[in-house]
Amino acid sequence: MTGVTHSSVHRRVFASTAIVMGGILLSRILGFVREWMVAHQVGSNAETDAFYAAFTLPDFLNYLVAGASLSITFIPVFAKYAAEDREEEGWRVFSTVVTVMGVVLAALVIAGEIFAPQLVTYFIAPGFSPENRDRVIFLTRLMLPAQFCFYQGSILSAVQYAKGRFLIPSLAPLIYNLMIILGGWLLAPYIGMTGFAIGVLCGALSGNFLLQIYGARAVRARFTPNLQFAHPGFRMFVRLSVPIMLALSLVFTDDWIIKWFGSFLAPASITWLNYAKTLMRVPLGVVGQGVGVASFPFLAQLYSERKFDELNRLLNSTLKGLIALLVPISALTMAQSRPIVYLVFSGTRLSGLDLDATAATLICFSLGMFAWGAQHILSRGFYATQNTWMPAIVGTAVTFASLPVYWLLVQRAQHLGLALASSLGLAAYTVVLFVLLNRRTRNREAGALTLFFLKVSAASAVTGWACYRLRLILEPHFAWQQFTGALSLLVIVTSASVLMLLMLGKLLRIREMDEQIARLWRLASGPRSAP
Repeated sequence: MTGVTHSSVHRRVFASTAIVMGGILLSRILGFVREWMVAHQVGSNAETDAFYAAFTLPDFLNYLVAGASLSITFIPVFAKYAAEDREEEGWRVFSTVVTVMGVVLAALVIAGEIFAPQLVTYFIAPGFSPENRDRVIFLTRLMLPAQFCFYQGSILSAVQYAKGRFLIPSLAPLIYNLMIILGGWLLAPYIGMTGFAIGVLCGALSGNFLLQIYGARAVRARFTPNLQFAHPGFRMFVRLSVPIMLALSLVFTDDWIIKWFGSFLAPASITWLNYAKTLMRVPLGVVGQGVGVASFPFLAQLYSERKFDELNRLLNSTLKGLIALLVPISALTMAQSRPIVYLVFSGTRLSGLDLDATAATLICFSLGMFAWGAQHILSRGFYATQNTWMPAIVGTAVTFASLPVYWLLVQRAQHLGLALASSLGLAAYTVVLFVLLNRRTRNREAGALTLFFLKVSAASAVTGWACYRLRLILEPHFAWQQFTGALSLLVIVTSASVLMLLMLGKLLRIREMDEQIARLWRLASGPRSAP
């Protein structure tokens, strides 16, 4: 990438965000279908709890090698060489990372296969019955090899992100989810949740690995296997990765903690938590993750070019867009959780108890929706400035400080307590990151950004309460426990709530909300050509 101007950066971020958000939206829709397929084929019971618990060790291995953060740790290295017009060295570092980390991950997968029984028994699902623990061990061993595909696919995607290509990486989760759906549809009637686990393997191989090899070749990636540990670029990559590898950030450990405590609760508790968190992640993934992924390469480039004022403007702009979207969405989700859950899971094997438990859990998770989205942006603000230690230290500190909260709330409210503790912990993590990042970047607009958040939160809270009351008034007139009735109720209540939110925005003189809506309109219409 070459030097950039203020207007060109925003046009490219908008265009990239449109691609990433589109891919994530489709992925979340398929994620809906995936969870619906589990509920339709199997329901909500000890077997589904075992399936979701079996992801813990594979996900931990990926976290241990910072696989999910490769775009964060590799892009600044590649951007540095590109900014210095030394791209060939960047490709040499790419080759070293693929070779060395591939060997490391293969060794970890083998170790995981060997020690899976001990890890599951003591660290993952100690509260499960022996039969259910055996099921977790089997499914864990089946899905572990997929992590090799995820890791190598992540570095291949990072190369494409660094070159400004977002389409093919955005297809990976689509194919991954599609394969899980097909595995459950075709195989679950015969082999239960094992069919879904086979789909995980096939999706990781085809979407996250083979397709990304094609994408990397399309941007003319050059790979030559080597073990040049002493290369300055590889050492920089390791320096950026180590804090993420060693940290126990709540962003990752939340799922682990929930499943550990959930293994001691009533059967299906982990499944209710998973269904609710999946629903919460739909708008979160589309907005928060999409903006974070698309803006990060440009943040890293601006830092490499020492354009700090432009970096702050881009961070403020993305955070305001996130606030304008996620805060109202979280309020409306909490107000309409029951019809949302009945809409999504109608026609499945879930009972009324399952649906109501999932809806109540969704309310607790939605309280932290904005925090989940904002931490994507704030942590990437640190990563763009080549500081991976601060999010790691803060995340680990918040994790240990939150453990008593999880313990206390699970005693008081079982699965609802776990969801509430998750939201409170993420909120604390986000606030601390916000304060520290503004100090690091000397952001002079932090006060205005906070005021904007408070105004939007106030308008959203009032709108959410009105939405809830309107829903209660209209429910007797709709068969909302069925798909058509739930959809009709949601459309009417949401439409009225959006109009009310816009009027409150005018009343509270939230000028930035109008600006964000105008930007979204321009994004939907496509970026204009440069003048």
